[in-house]
Amino acid sequence: MGFGDGATVIADVGGVKLRRTVTSASYLSQDSRRVHFGLGKSARANNVEVRWLDGRVDTYSQLDANTIWNLTEGDPAAHRKPIESAQAATVSAPSRDQLVQFWGKQRAAMDALKRENDIAKAAYLFREAVALNPTHEDSRYYLANCLYAQGDTTGALEQLEDLIRTNPQSHRGYQRKGLLLAASAISTAQLTAAEESASKALALNPEETGALLLLGEIALLKGNPNTAAQRLELACRTNPRAAGGYFLRGYIAWKSNDAARARELLRAAKKARGNDWRPAGTVAEGDVRVRMHAEGSVLSSFWNKWDGSPDPAVVYAALDSAVKRRSTRSTR
Repeated sequence: MGFGDGATVIADVGGVKLRRTVTSASYLSQDSRRVHFGLGKSARANNVEVRWLDGRVDTYSQLDANTIWNLTEGDPAAHRKPIESAQAATVSAPSRDQLVQFWGKQRAAMDALKRENDIAKAAYLFREAVALNPTHEDSRYYLANCLYAQGDTTGALEQLEDLIRTNPQSHRGYQRKGLLLAASAISTAQLTAAEESASKALALNPEETGALLLLGEIALLKGNPNTAAQRLELACRTNPRAAGGYFLRGYIAWKSNDAARARELLRAAKKARGNDWRPAGTVAEGDVRVRMHAEGSVLSSFWNKWDGSPDPAVVYAALDSAVKRRSTRSTR
């Protein structure tokens, strides 16, 4: 249903009207805006009517059962997404006892991650939770983050792929996949793959600043400063508190020998962070993974540890070295 919160969906099944309302997902629920209809022995719904909040009504005919149909406002076609994916075909619904066990593991894993900051313990518990309920999106998402923090990029990406298969409209799945691909990229082709995933995230939620910021970072790492500047400027317009966007735009200005503009953007970044902000401690290269499980940016360590200095040459020296290293690595 895309982002049709509040829309009413009416299915006609053999003359019987079934009504559902689209609601957004809660924190602990599946991150989806799907509605489900039980069709009994019917092979299809004769007619499905969607009444959108703005008054528009879209109608779709002869929608087969045992299928996920993606319906988008203004699109006259219903797009088929078969339920029987490679994963779903072998996974049955968890039993009541399994669900009780699952929620115990899930909550314990969240405590280990958020309260105890014990990533290894959290990863173990999230993996047990996934084994009990393979289609739960939160479990896979956080397991991916934990695996990446432990250095298992391949395992993390596998979890995100499973998440996206479970919910093809998972904004956070595509965005995190783009982030991990960008962070681990050693070629332009891999950066392009990261860009494609981040672009899908942005298409799913155009007002989410994180995907725009990530796309700006990727363009910068690919050696496209003009594209990066455009994306970062849009991120700042969308969210005036996007300190990272101002910070990176300042870097681009400094690289273009416009020190005055760079200083102006550094002031904007400082203002966006607010008066209560304090710089993070120096982050060793090996610690970046551990922090990234809670962040959505490839280069955030540079503005997080910035002490507010107004001198672009001093502020951007480390970032410039990092970008050059990445550029050299991706052209090998």
